Amino acid sequence: MAVRRAKIVCTLGPATASSAGIRGLLSAGMDVARLNFSHGTHQEHARVAGLVRVESTAVGKPVAVLQDLCGPKIRTGHGSPALVATGDTVTLIEGETGGNGEIAVGYAGLAADLRVEDQVQLDDGRVRLRVIEISEGRVICLVEQGAPLRDRMGVNLPSRRIRLKALTAKDRVDLEFGLSLGVDYVALSFVKSADDIRELRDLCKSLGRPAPPVIAKIETPEAVDNLVAIIGAADAVMVARGDLGVELRPELVPIIQREIIGVARLHQRPVIVATEMLQSMVESTRPTRAEAGDVATAVFQGADAVMLSAETASGKYPSEACAMMERIILEAEASKFYAPLASDPGHSIQEAIAHAACDIAREVGAKVIVAFTVSGGTPRLVSKARPTVPIVAFSPSGDALRRLALYWGVVPRPLPVFSNTDALASAVIAHLREQEMVSPGDRFVMAYGSPVGQRSPTNSIRVVEIG
Repeated sequence: MAVRRAKIVCTLGPATASSAGIRGLLSAGMDVARLNFSHGTHQEHARVAGLVRVESTAVGKPVAVLQDLCGPKIRTGHGSPALVATGDTVTLIEGETGGNGEIAVGYAGLAADLRVEDQVQLDDGRVRLRVIEISEGRVICLVEQGAPLRDRMGVNLPSRRIRLKALTAKDRVDLEFGLSLGVDYVALSFVKSADDIRELRDLCKSLGRPAPPVIAKIETPEAVDNLVAIIGAADAVMVARGDLGVELRPELVPIIQREIIGVARLHQRPVIVATEMLQSMVESTRPTRAEAGDVATAVFQGADAVMLSAETASGKYPSEACAMMERIILEAEASKFYAPLASDPGHSIQEAIAHAACDIAREVGAKVIVAFTVSGGTPRLVSKARPTVPIVAFSPSGDALRRLALYWGVVPRPLPVFSNTDALASAVIAHLREQEMVSPGDRFVMAYGSPVGQRSPTNSIRVVEIG
């Protein structure tokens, strides 16, 4: 049975914010629906999240909803010049309204925090400025790379001196709203330290709601410096290559991506590789060969998931982009070069059991590994052991099933609670046969916590042969 292991995260937006758009993405392979809170209103996000729940239930496929918080995004104001040319000088001022050739930047302390020779980039690096003079609150810059300007462009200042916290006032309001929606994951932007993750969890506690799993977005030099601590504090990690490529030299981004994936594997955290993976498909029905290679490289490196942004949010061919990403993943995973590395089992009983289940499945020629779970812990550990057969995760919990949609190699399936392992095994056999995942004479391996039906740690393995 061919099962795609790496998962697909699709950003929803104007191109897909409808029942038909979401159905198209589901049929093309979407596993996680990303709501980008940098754009849209609460009402719009609530409507789209509701459509995801309805449509995923209709097709019988658990899909996670990921809330991506905006973070401290600095933008230009209004009244900027229409164009800055290479070699010109321009003046940056603090505020929301420019004019007379000045560019307003919405950051308090602009002149105080910048230094001569600092780099300032606008519009994801399409405009590059170098500070040559600072005087009376005005920052005079040489245009090293010019381009047309527009209002509300993103501004990248030297992040090591910028006095902005990862969790902004807007994020706090958005997070409370996301918790009320029951989002399955929360992604925190511009993380600089593990304290940012802890602050988000504390905020959830103060709101009287349990924190969803937190995804740390790695997109600043400070995050790279504190990578081990951040990944250890988070539940998952995203390689946010867009801002990484602006904050750091572009040639460093592939190396940092490899490092993030490696550290995440050591800490048994799912990792998402994101940004411009199939960017050409915003306008075209086909990706470039370089983009196809980019997706395949992430798969070969061990990413748990790959993400589409503008391709599915505002592109002309959203379902085609998702379907193309699925085909690239399947071809990469079927190739002779695909050799996913398992995380080290660690020293806990649960991790040892998960790895042993994978070893036994290989030895007895099992068709699948079945992980029964209430909280999602068992299939997570089996996933990080990277078995050679699919992981079918059964759970009575809708929350757990949706969160499992992000895990590498896991096929989430609903199943009621059973009081003993014999009844559980019989129900699993019936389901696997109905789905044509197994045939008479086939074997599968069960990994679960005993006693079953409770939040028991993973402590048991059972081999079942189909009669």
